[in-house]
Amino acid sequence: MIALLRHRAFRNYWIGQSISLVGEEISRIALPLAAVLILDAQAGEMGGLTTTALVPALLFSVPAGAWADRWRSRRRVRPVTNLGRFLLMASFPAAYAWGVLDFVQLCLTAFAIGALGVLFNVCDSTLYVSLVPAKSYFQSSSLMNGSRSLAFTAGPSLGGLLVQFARAPFALFVDALSYLLSALFLFRISPAEPPPSAWRRGHFTAGLKWLVRAPLMRPMLAAVARLNFKR
Repeated sequence: MIALLRHRAFRNYWIGQSISLVGEEISRIALPLAAVLILDAQAGEMGGLTTTALVPALLFSVPAGAWADRWRSRRRVRPVTNLGRFLLMASFPAAYAWGVLDFVQLCLTAFAIGALGVLFNVCDSTLYVSLVPAKSYFQSSSLMNGSRSLAFTAGPSLGGLLVQFARAPFALFVDALSYLLSALFLFRISPAEPPPSAWRRGHFTAGLKWLVRAPLMRPMLAAVARLNFKR
């Protein structure tokens, strides 16, 4: 793993991805808490806000994946989406400072942030295999899974601490900066990407058909869906 981290491109990828994962987990806890502290949101409104942020993954994952397959430079999509998430997240403290923040803006912006997160994630696989040689998949997977586990563990706690010890708008601004920092690292990556896929009939449904037909993927997908539902 040490040898892998000596490669500048992978190191930038790993740092940028890790920061983005932490930012996503902070957002997941900080947004509902900010809604309560700033707008006096009730339990139903908090549930609606959380759902609004997660709905884009359900609606856009398949078409976004098909779109990403046909995009020539997928490496540029990821830092650009993080810049978009930075601006959207930073709009919360700006709107609060101007006294115009309301629950509708909170929901619409959370939806947009979730949609950009879908684009960020669907472009990851192509970038990953372009950066990492096949012989290093085990080491790189260990690093990435370690970052993911750390984000799942530390992100919500960090988000709660930011909201508790700083004013909620400031906590959201700090979260926004995490996306900006991630984008700066990801912009430094320029691997040789595989050529985009040509358009063909059934391109949007090809992935779903493969999932249905693959006997190993069906139980794995069901297990992941159940874990996410419990979260």
